[in-house]
Amino acid sequence: MTQTAAPPATQTGAPHPRAATLAPAWRAPDRQLHLLDPHAAPLSAAQARHALRGAPTGAHLLGAIGFTPGDPATFHLAISPAATSTSAAQAVPSSAPVLHAASRPAPAAFEANVARAAAAIARGDLHKVVLGRTLDLHLHAAPDPRDVTARLAQDAPDAFVFGLPLGDGAWLVGASPERLLSKRGAQLRLRPLAGTRARHADPAEDLRRAHDLLHSAKDRHEHALMIAAVTETLAPLCRDLTVPDAPRLVQTPGLWHLGTSIHATLRDPDTHVLDLVSAVHPTPAVCGVPAPAARDLIGTLEGPRGYFAGAVGWCDARGDGEWAVTIRCAQLRGPHARLFAGAGIVAGSDPARERAETAAKFGTMLRALGVSPLDLEGVL
Repeated sequence: MTQTAAPPATQTGAPHPRAATLAPAWRAPDRQLHLLDPHAAPLSAAQARHALRGAPTGAHLLGAIGFTPGDPATFHLAISPAATSTSAAQAVPSSAPVLHAASRPAPAAFEANVARAAAAIARGDLHKVVLGRTLDLHLHAAPDPRDVTARLAQDAPDAFVFGLPLGDGAWLVGASPERLLSKRGAQLRLRPLAGTRARHADPAEDLRRAHDLLHSAKDRHEHALMIAAVTETLAPLCRDLTVPDAPRLVQTPGLWHLGTSIHATLRDPDTHVLDLVSAVHPTPAVCGVPAPAARDLIGTLEGPRGYFAGAVGWCDARGDGEWAVTIRCAQLRGPHARLFAGAGIVAGSDPARERAETAAKFGTMLRALGVSPLDLEGVL
């Protein structure tokens, strides 16, 4: 993988002008969006729906919402590159020495949380909960968000790659493999993911891991819980709902997942995509089943997640749009990066394996930052 050079560290953590003016803030296989005004302050959720009134023809609303309604949200006006003269950055080699690294919870504490969650599941308090970890890195130089998103797009061209300024010099960047939902008129598409294996450089071992995931009773159970909850939410909103009988393998550069592609026809084609996002988010892929009990346990063991495990995407003036789950992501501010990863806990979950799964999921952002997991021994 080709990598990019990090610029000298900034003293204030202010946004990099190159990142703001040149980088696509949203990259998907069928669409790219650039910020309409890179220097505009982020819009609040209350301002968001009115922002497209009076905006240039073809403008989109690009934004991110947090894990819960009480978490932050940010929005920007954006436009497709066909209507702007800017272009995407190209990746060039670099490395990013780590001055300090710490995970929260630490590895042993996270495994203890998994054991606690598994005990709650065994008691019947809930069926599934997704536990998360953050990884804080203090880097020798401040990464340019433009270069980070360029690396992410190069490493995972089929992912939803995003780079959004949050204000005060902070950025939300990531490459999500998981479509929360896409709306075009009355047509709705989703591809929730649940069940994961780390990939391997040896093709035979990689194939064995994929086969193990596809036939894992534990992972199939976790996936089935998620699909049942999502379809239960969608059923009252849709007159047609197509759900395959079994999940399929979904591959990313570092991971195998179980995924199910859901297609639906809305009863009311004028339903706004943001209302649909509010209805289905957070899914059991990032929260749990039942959702209230899972949210309570997450709040107890982790505290507020903010933007992590939220939703990121766009809508247009018609109320159509596409949103992804905010995973394989990080918040950047100057030389500081905070990464997020989670793992779904169900009956039979093994604490060490779940901790290892979160370590593998950090890999997407570590590669984009030019950080080797070998530099983080004892932290992951």
